[in-house]
Amino acid sequence: MAAEPPRQEFHHDIERSRTRQEPSGRRAACTAVRRRAKDVKVPVYKHLLDINAGFDQVVRGLAALRKNDAFLSRELDRYSALAKETRAATNSYLIGVLERAETREAGRRFGKRWEREQREESHSG
Repeated sequence: MAAEPPRQEFHHDIERSRTRQEPSGRRAACTAVRRRAKDVKVPVYKHLLDINAGFDQVVRGLAALRKNDAFLSRELDRYSALAKETRAATNSYLIGVLERAETREAGRRFGKRWEREQREESHSG
């Protein structure tokens, strides 16, 4: 039975608009962030859930192995702590990217709504 190839959607969803170093500096970075905000979709959150479920599975699996005398508890505890640290660091990075993208998206949508309301008020008044 052949293993499935690894899914690349997560990397593609988040990193699609990675900022490139350009002479225009800040302007290019802002454009890339705006593009990223549009790319934040439900699949990204699904991937985040899958990643966390995977880390939880690792921690549960290591805890289950403690019942077997062949494995040293202190080593399993060390690997469990490393998995938890890696999960926290991964979440910190991913959620930071998501937070910036969602904040940009909220600001963009607020601006559109505000402009629409201003137009409606000027036409009705």
